Amino acid sequence: MTHLFRSGNPTTLVWLMLYTLGVKILFLIHPLPLAKEAQAGFLYTSLISLLEHQLHWGNGHFQWIAIVLLLILALQLNQMLIRYHLLPGRNYYPAMSFILLSTFEPAWNQVSASLLATCFLLPAVALVLHPDHQVIKRPQLYHAGLSLGIASLLSISFSLFLMLLWIMMLVNRPFRVAEWLLVLMGWLTPFYFYAVISFLLNHFSWEMWKLPFHMQWPIGPLNPWTWLATGVLGFMFIIGFTLVWIHLSGMVIQVRKSWILLLCFGIIALGKILLGGASEADWLPLVVVIAAFASNLWWYLPVRRWVWTVNALHLLLILLAWATIYLPAHQPQIQLFPWKNPF
Repeated sequence: MTHLFRSGNPTTLVWLMLYTLGVKILFLIHPLPLAKEAQAGFLYTSLISLLEHQLHWGNGHFQWIAIVLLLILALQLNQMLIRYHLLPGRNYYPAMSFILLSTFEPAWNQVSASLLATCFLLPAVALVLHPDHQVIKRPQLYHAGLSLGIASLLSISFSLFLMLLWIMMLVNRPFRVAEWLLVLMGWLTPFYFYAVISFLLNHFSWEMWKLPFHMQWPIGPLNPWTWLATGVLGFMFIIGFTLVWIHLSGMVIQVRKSWILLLCFGIIALGKILLGGASEADWLPLVVVIAAFASNLWWYLPVRRWVWTVNALHLLLILLAWATIYLPAHQPQIQLFPWKNPF
């Protein structure tokens, strides 16, 4: 099945849409409610309030919106990796990997502030990740900061990724203080308009400027099925990272830097989880990075002697994803481990 995504022609996009509907079918049969997030920003809460109370949207509507947003996010990731030649040929493996890996946790398939914010985070990262600094002018840098600012207004914890943009600029561009300040101005622009409007409406509060970071594990004890999803993500990342390391010597210097910066993206996303992840939905930026590395598995391994192994692994991952969705909700008596509270 994985060979369907090996080409980059428009027909493959149709296969990707059908693949998304097939993998996410359980969420369409049993729609999930909206995610409750303590870190949700003003923009997200206002939008959800409008859709719920004015348009009377239910769980089914929001579930379709979540799947469409995940598909958009997958295509953004795919375009970024193919445009900057992080994979040798045109294909849809990054999008397929993200659609598959994001199925392992129900919180990643709900409409949430993190999902919407990640859709604005990736365009910002894609602009600054461009290896040719002469192509990306100062207006594009401002737009990258603006996109990150909108993401931060949706979920304030995404402000941490401003550090990622500066690290990428430090690697890919000559150091110019004016450009760093331009990104900062773009990031502050949505906050400026929010502050002005809320002040005029007498709703201004300093609480939104408080970053919810604290040095403790914020999620609490994870259930065994979440540990299974975490183990699958770790397994796919290790395989993808190993394949990147093996082929690193054959890559041009710009592609090597891009993979290293994606690794920095993952480290900052992991730090965001450890410092302020209030729910599993905050893991989405990390899932994006892991899907980028995991796409190397489908590209490099399907030679003649590996094709059945890769297809079997792909089918096993789909079955595991469905099990983590269906069994905890509909068959709670089935335990993943024979003992209680293994972690």
